[in-house]
Amino acid sequence: MPITDDLKQLLCFNIYTLNRSFGRYYQAAFSETGMTYPKFVILMALDSGGPMSVSKLSTRAGVEANTLSPLLKKMADFGAITRQRAEEDERRVDVAITDMGQEVLRRAKAVIMKGFAELQIDPGQMMDALQFLEDARAKVEDADPPKLNFDGLT
Repeated sequence: MPITDDLKQLLCFNIYTLNRSFGRYYQAAFSETGMTYPKFVILMALDSGGPMSVSKLSTRAGVEANTLSPLLKKMADFGAITRQRAEEDERRVDVAITDMGQEVLRRAKAVIMKGFAELQIDPGQMMDALQFLEDARAKVEDADPPKLNFDGLT
């Protein structure tokens, strides 16, 4: 389906379609391993951020807590992470990556890096794009958007 010029000019549309393309790309890269993009993000967040509460992981990984809980259970059953109730507050569950999870992550990163090298995306352009997207996300999250008003339309 060709993109019209009007749609090409919408930043949100380009981000949305790029997200869908990345989703298909990661799905194909991980194929029948059981690894998914959300699991990959969770392992990345735990590897770089250390053990953390489910609430903090939800924020860090950009995944809603109610979506995260069943995913974490599967990952713990597989052995990639541990889940443990906090001693000081039994309502809080802390999550950590295991040695096995780090190995799974190492292999997944290698596959993704190989794939990105084959895409021939310029590293400088990618770094510029990452900085732009990070800045734009922060601004959008902090914004109070104007409201669409249909008053007066018949």
